[in-house]
Amino acid sequence: MANTISRKRLIFQFIFFWCLWLAVQVVINVPVEHHLYGWPQELTLDAVKLLVWCGGAWWFIRQADSRSLAITPADQWRPNWSFRAGYWIWLVVVLYLLVQFYLSHHGLRFSRTFVPQYWGRYFIVVGVTEEFMFRGYFLNALLKRVSFTRANTLQAVAFAAMHIPRYLTTVPAMSPTAWISNLVSVAVLGALFGWLYAKSKSLWPGIILHMTWDILVTAFA
Repeated sequence: MANTISRKRLIFQFIFFWCLWLAVQVVINVPVEHHLYGWPQELTLDAVKLLVWCGGAWWFIRQADSRSLAITPADQWRPNWSFRAGYWIWLVVVLYLLVQFYLSHHGLRFSRTFVPQYWGRYFIVVGVTEEFMFRGYFLNALLKRVSFTRANTLQAVAFAAMHIPRYLTTVPAMSPTAWISNLVSVAVLGALFGWLYAKSKSLWPGIILHMTWDILVTAFA
């Protein structure tokens, strides 16, 4: 019965956080994007993301019994420098993206919409906040209750679903094809980040790969 209650609690926490993030998108982030520009916009959005996501993850972990987590909160923040698979996967992903961009654009050049402020949002803030919440808490809790394959699949799907509030508030609206493509890509990446976390028992391989993916896609796509 305890496991059933714990699973219900995880579901409730995810739904609560999903609704909270949708509300933040509508009430705060969209108006900020419409009325602030440059660094004021960037710093405000970064502060909101850090507060909501890191604050939420910290609160969920604080409320959890330490025995309900597969990796302790302190241990997951320790780098695992001996995790060689992380280096190889990072290198493969970087080469894959650079080749894709080179072939698509007949060379490597920065996107016309790329601005210096994006280094803060996509290279630092997003990777840390999203990995802390989804791998550091949700996957961490799931690994204590179900098999790795099931836990990783569940958190990857939830990770993709967590991007829907952003897509719903994107102007102009995204096409159905873009929705499907983005959600599938995010779920696959979520599974990869989850594998890195479970095998290394550290948040850092996923954070570094997450940051690298986001900044390269933002800069060259």
